Amino acid sequence: MIRLICGTTATLDAEDMGGEAIADCLGVAPPAAWPPEHNDRATRDWMRALLAQNPDEPGYACWYIVADERLVGVIGFKGPPTAQGDVEIGYSIVETEQRKGHGVAAAGLMVAQAFADPRVQRVVAETLPRLAASQKVLMRCGFVHVGGHLDAEEGQIMRFERTRA
Repeated sequence: MIRLICGTTATLDAEDMGGEAIADCLGVAPPAAWPPEHNDRATRDWMRALLAQNPDEPGYACWYIVADERLVGVIGFKGPPTAQGDVEIGYSIVETEQRKGHGVAAAGLMVAQAFADPRVQRVVAETLPRLAASQKVLMRCGFVHVGGHLDAEEGQIMRFERTRA
């Protein structure tokens, strides 16, 4: 069983101190390793700025994934819905907890949360071609590959979308 805990500037600060500190802050068992891939200091600084820019909508920022009362990863939105009704999700699971269904369960919860907001018409996600497991998570959650674009730093980026039913 998984659950999500909404992140705050205090949890991001604790996370900067390591896996034990963030787990203690959340009241759960520590992860086997921390941080998960794609969740570095720059990402946490970006999340702090996102929370500061949208203080009335903390649910559209970072969340912690807890499985069996152990911290296993992070997931979040990249901001509140756009004028077109889009929200983008991103996620990362610590390596030792991958391929156990945590990503699918967490992404499913985030999609349901997004579509509970009448402003949201589409949930999007982007991933790299080499991240096959991430692509499988998205497809298992009902996302469809709709193309992509070229990023100057990362190279080819794949885009997935799930539209409100």
